Amino acid sequence: MQPMSRPGRSLEAPLASALLFAALALHNLEEALTYANARGAAQRLIGQILPDLRLPPPALAQGALLGLTLVGGALLLWAARTRNRDAAWFVLRITAAVLLANVLAPHVPAAIALGGYAPGLVTAVAINLPLGLWILARARSTGQMR
Repeated sequence: MQPMSRPGRSLEAPLASALLFAALALHNLEEALTYANARGAAQRLIGQILPDLRLPPPALAQGALLGLTLVGGALLLWAARTRNRDAAWFVLRITAAVLLANVLAPHVPAAIALGGYAPGLVTAVAINLPLGLWILARARSTGQMR
């Protein structure tokens, strides 16, 4: 027996939304917990390139990460609940693309520049990269990639 779903909705968008939110939340938590320790080294590195640029204090960075997590979560909750499959997959594709772009800028280059680790690197590479690729592959295979 097939599970019942509301017309216009598939079970894929809610699952993809939940996975993307979990990845976003874990990634932002890793960044929030490790930012203060890496801030000094990052500031010295940035100061060589852009001497007037100052990284925000940890509390401000953590607040911004919380805000991004809540806004992303609200969008993903909407994508999970809407009957408009095209709009849901648009949000899912954009979120996956942002997670993928975030691996390449700034996490991997920052880790190289800082000598091995940058806040958010572990979840960016281990979770966001494969999940982002999987979401985009699912979008393509289900006809949601245009």
